[in-house]
Formats: sequence, structure tokens, C-alpha cells
Amino acid sequence: MKKLCFFTGHYDPARQVIMNYLEKIIPPDISLSLFCAEKFDREKYSLKRTSIFEFTGPKIMALKELRKFCKENQIDFLITLTDSSEVALTVIYATLFTKTKVIFYFQGSPTLQLKNWLFLFYQFFIPRFLACSKEVSENIKRYLFFTRKKTFYLPHPVNVSVFSPEPKQIARKKIGLEGKKNIILYVGRVEFNQGSDYLLELVKKNPDKFFIFIGRLMDDNFKDLKLNNLKLIPFIENKKLGTYYSAADMSIFLSKRNSYPFPPRESLACETPVIVLDIEAFKSVPNNIMIKAKQDVHEIQKKIDYFFSLPEKEKKKLGKEGRKFIIGDSSEEIIKKKTLKYFFDFKKNFKDF
Repeated sequence: MKKLCFFTGHYDPARQVIMNYLEKIIPPDISLSLFCAEKFDREKYSLKRTSIFEFTGPKIMALKELRKFCKENQIDFLITLTDSSEVALTVIYATLFTKTKVIFYFQGSPTLQLKNWLFLFYQFFIPRFLACSKEVSENIKRYLFFTRKKTFYLPHPVNVSVFSPEPKQIARKKIGLEGKKNIILYVGRVEFNQGSDYLLELVKKNPDKFFIFIGRLMDDNFKDLKLNNLKLIPFIENKKLGTYYSAADMSIFLSKRNSYPFPPRESLACETPVIVLDIEAFKSVPNNIMIKAKQDVHEIQKKIDYFFSLPEKEKKKLGKEGRKFIIGDSSEEIIKKKTLKYFFDFKKNFKDF
């Protein structure tokens, strides 16, 4: 039996979605385990067929513990669900001179990390790199010359059955928002790197809009605020998120990190148009799919005003084109074959799709 281990530090809803998907598609004759370098919240998250190992000691000792874990359990494949030069060092140390193959999966913020000289060294010890956006994949090949033939784009999986459009008024009734108009949704941690400074300004600038933020509040500027047009929700189960996307007129994702995570994809799958910052990770997404704004609150405001000025017919067209794009790019069925091939095919004559 082949054995596959996933390695992560912090475990969050995004990684839970990835793991749930992988548990479904990876053949049952392959053993799965998760090495978590922080406490795993078993009350909040659960996995059906994956054995969970927690290490809560000093981070520097994770190298030793992961190596011990891989050797004792005879791990064939070690896949990262987090990315940094420290993580690269950890997985290389854990697998050096062993049979374990490493797959380094960039979840985001790769540009700054790839300029770190350590990756110039690490590229010779990691047999495969995966990236969550096409631009990230190209950056890896650009900065790390010798990874060109072993780096591939693998988007985050979107369940387009769970994330599918519902009639707006029905969705609003389900979540107690009957009568609300001009709803703008944000999903993700409320922190500076995720654009919390922009979000706060936009809430203040748009008293006629109703904002819903779903995610952990990490920006102290929001504490003790009393804004009638803002609802903060710490956490919503993934299976219920689709209703919130459908209830919103538009969603907004203002991450300053160079990454392409779940929320924009999920929103588009629900036919809810999305505004994003015009960062490199979204360059390959056509402008008729995403509304892109420069990193300036006034420019973002212009895009919001533009969207709400559109005729209803144009808004619906934008939503339908977004869903069509996601089905072809990121849906679970579309990326299933790619995922299995990138995880398990290490033949010398490897051919990409």
C-alpha cells in the first residue's frame, strides 16, 4: 500500500476543503495521514480517512519529528499544504536520503519567497512544485530555472454543486436578510494583508450598502465599531457558504498577497460577480470574468459604483460568465485527473495535460 502524508502548520477552513476533496478522489488503497505542526482543532474539523498527527513543540523540532514520522511510517509521498522557505527546509530535511518524494504546493505569496536565495538551493531537492494560479506557476519557473519541467498549475478545487446559484430572494430569506439591498460579501480573515484597511473605508463610504464579513476578526480597528451597515460573522460551515454568496449582489476580495484562494472562485461559481485587486495572480483571468481594481480605495470605490450602475441584465450576464469560467478551470471534476497525475506520476517521460 502506498502512503501519502500532508504537511501543514496552521490548519484552517481552506485546508479542510482541500483535504475533503483529496479524501474523495485519492484511491482507497492509498493510506493518508496529516502531519500538523500546530494543534488540530478536532471540534471544528474532521477527516474521514486521514490519520492526524499533531506536533505542538518548538517549530525547529518539527524537522526532526517529521523525519522520524516519515521513516517510521514509510511515507512514499510528502505534500505540503503551506509554503515558505522554512517549510521547504523542513520537508527536505525530513526526506533527505529516503525514498519519500516531496511535492511542494504553493498556496500563495510565492514571489517574495522565491526571491529568497534558499529556494535556489531547494529546487534541486524537491521533485515537483505545484501552484494555485497560472501566474504563480510561471513565477516559479522564472525564478527557479531548473524547475521548469517539474512545475505545474493546480487550482484549488471548487464543488460547483455545493457552490451553485440560488434565487437571490430565497437565499436572503434563508439567512434572515429579507428586505436588505445592495449586499456586498467578504469571506476570509479580516486582517491588513487581506485588505482590512480598504474594507473598513468602504463600509464607512457606503452607508447605502450592506456588508457581510465572514471570517476571523484580526484587525483591532474593527473592534468596538458600531456600524449599522456591517455584519461580522466569525465562521460559517462550507456547505452553507453558497447561500451567502447567492444572497449577495457582489463579493469583494482585496488580498494584497499574490494568491488565488477559494473565495473568488466560490463566488463566481454561485454567479455572484467579484471585485479583486489587480494583482499578478489574477492576470490570466479575463476582465469580463472578474472586476479588477488598483490598490487604492478610491479606485475600488469606482469599481463598486460601476457594478451597481450596470443594468440587471448585465449583472446576470457577468455572473453566468463567471460560473462558466470556474467550471472549466477549477471544478472538482475538471482537476481530478490533473491532481492524481501530479501527485503520483514521477516517470522520466512525464507529460503534462
